[in-house]
Amino acid sequence: MTGKVLLFHPGVQHSWQTAAALERLGALEYFATSLFYKPDAWPYRLERLPGPLGRRLAAEFRRVATPAIDPALVRTAPTIELLERLAGRANLHRLQGVLDRCGNDRIVRLLASDIRSARDFAVWGYNNSSGTTFELARAHERACVLDRTNGDFRAYNLAMTALQERYGEWFLASEAAVSQQVIEREAREHALADRILVGSHFAAQTVREHAETPEIAKKVEVLEYCYDALAFADLPPPRPARRGEPVRFLFLGLVIPRKGIHHVIEAIAQLPPSEATLTIVGKVGVPAAMLAPYEDRVTYFPTVPRADVAAIMARHDVLLFPSYFEGAGIVLYEALAAGMGLIQSRNAALAVTADTGDLLEDISTEALLAAMRRVIDDRELLAHWRMSAPAAARRYDFTGYVERIGKVVASL
Repeated sequence: MTGKVLLFHPGVQHSWQTAAALERLGALEYFATSLFYKPDAWPYRLERLPGPLGRRLAAEFRRVATPAIDPALVRTAPTIELLERLAGRANLHRLQGVLDRCGNDRIVRLLASDIRSARDFAVWGYNNSSGTTFELARAHERACVLDRTNGDFRAYNLAMTALQERYGEWFLASEAAVSQQVIEREAREHALADRILVGSHFAAQTVREHAETPEIAKKVEVLEYCYDALAFADLPPPRPARRGEPVRFLFLGLVIPRKGIHHVIEAIAQLPPSEATLTIVGKVGVPAAMLAPYEDRVTYFPTVPRADVAAIMARHDVLLFPSYFEGAGIVLYEALAAGMGLIQSRNAALAVTADTGDLLEDISTEALLAAMRRVIDDRELLAHWRMSAPAAARRYDFTGYVERIGKVVASL
């Protein structure tokens, strides 16, 4: 393959997997990002500090360890992104937003001289951080690929407005709606991009429905993501909960209404501890008072390093994913790889099959509770889901993703 791509992302998300796929294809000009773990470089040396601060920084840095990519093909501007993450951990959302915009501007400056150069490559960026770079790239006749990691936020705002009418007490102000400024910024990116890639048919539908012109709608394509198969390679065979043991349910991700956490909590509250347990892993984005009455029913862990996710999943039976709005949901692929069954909504990548779980017909506490009770009552079904899951995960392994990326690059 002779075509080259300059990939840029001011954060992490799944961009490192795209960078690794492009590198495998020989198509990576370089990967520009904020955080890429290099233990002997700034600021990663700070993990050597003694005491709790050093341990906390080490855990944070482990979340961006990406050994699959050649460091020589990576350029970073880490300081602002690190400060943004720390601001987020401290719930300083306004400061986090300012730092996010500063980080995006820093990435643009990192790329500008190369985009103006005579070297031949396309640019591949992510929503809400690509507009200025795309304008520069188009001025120099470079192809622009926009990778949307979520659906259209106008669809999100409509869904959350309806949800707040029934579950308004579960919302923090920061989760209520996406600002018009962000929506306009992303509409500008849509107009500048030659291709708009999304991770699921649900996300594609939202972008097409809200496209400003028919031409923009025609740019939308589905590019299914992948999971890090190496992180799940050494797990033991699934051991489903037997009759007499509680089924071990897991919710992993942001603990917010968009993800349906209110339905998860309401459902587990109606099941006795002898039949079901619930573990929640992720940053809480709901008022503390909403979770406090259920502390005796939930085992909670805050955000964990990516390297720890596989082992946590392997200790559970079923992933609960009653989400209202997703770009895809890489956690679904990871759960299959860990031998977990899935109970998920349609508003995400359709990773579940008849052999691996239940697809909810509607997003409600009643539908979720019925699906949970189904496997509580039928342990043979639970065992079938878990034993079938690893084979179903192969569709989303890195090899398949490389092939899908190759088709995109070849068509630029």
